[in-house]
Amino acid sequence: MAVQLSVSPNIGGQQATSTISYCYLYEPLNVIIEENLNLTPTKIYIELRALDTEDPTTIVESIAGYAEYDVNPNQPLKVDLMKLARQHHDANLYKFGTTADIVGTNGWKSVVSEYVYEFIVTSDVSSTIVSVKKLPIIGGRTFDTFTPLVEYTQDLTEAEVEGVSFSNRFPSYPHYIQALKDPTSSDLRPTMVKLEGASFTDIVGYPEYQFNIDPCGGYLVWKSKLGGWMQWGFTLGSQSKSRSYEGGLQVGMFESTADYGGDVFVPVDYTGISTSRSRTMKALSLSSKELEAVSGILESPAVYVVDSDGSMELMRVTSATTPRRVGASGGDFSVSLKSISNVSQKTR
Repeated sequence: MAVQLSVSPNIGGQQATSTISYCYLYEPLNVIIEENLNLTPTKIYIELRALDTEDPTTIVESIAGYAEYDVNPNQPLKVDLMKLARQHHDANLYKFGTTADIVGTNGWKSVVSEYVYEFIVTSDVSSTIVSVKKLPIIGGRTFDTFTPLVEYTQDLTEAEVEGVSFSNRFPSYPHYIQALKDPTSSDLRPTMVKLEGASFTDIVGYPEYQFNIDPCGGYLVWKSKLGGWMQWGFTLGSQSKSRSYEGGLQVGMFESTADYGGDVFVPVDYTGISTSRSRTMKALSLSSKELEAVSGILESPAVYVVDSDGSMELMRVTSATTPRRVGASGGDFSVSLKSISNVSQKTR
């Protein structure tokens, strides 16, 4: 039992101290809260402070009594601090129209939270105050890739994990490099860099650049579950449109355009039409590491189709194939997407 009010990580290796440290927003961060042996609290209180990530010495908002818990006598309390942070976090992050927006003024807020969250823990029977400061990375790992300690050197994309480089890989299209700041820094906004690929004419004839591919089939940029931004170009692609009719009207065989002497016409038997767009892209002969790197697209909350002018359209992934077989050298990567924005027209 604790000798005074204490907050300890439930999972060994995770951090819960008054010194700022990183964690993932969409992973549990359970802490055990205990009080002095000689005291029997009935309530535990948590005040939430939102500190400015650009300057963590600045308190943007302070909410006293953000969480209040009843405590059983002589029993520790387990609380998920990231569940509390998610309730405050503004998840409406993906307001990007061009590739430049990702590294723009607010682009970094899609990698880490705009706030460092400070949890001030107190009880109703002692004057002890315990502070825990966390800067969440916007993402969450799978069980097989989870590690308790999240350092500022954390890889933020699957490509970084697999050692896949984008340097001069896709001519004329951008790729992104992002890195976390040391949590002792005065400004904790991550480093965000957009790099343009070499033009295709610049690399033809140079053997060291033979892996470069002109992504004439399409180019995708997506948010990685690890926090950063991924991208890939495709050599093959197709596009199609679909439509659906709305409503229904009872009509006869035909009618007249006027009360007297009109022309015969067939009346519309529906009230409107809605159209959407679908795209299919395929990249050939990826290595096993490259397939591992792009497989995260199925776990991405935001996938964008990038045009040659840098404009981006958010799409919905309907399917993705990244065959990863034990002992295999690689395979093809294909993605099918459907537009989120639809065009609707009314007839009546």
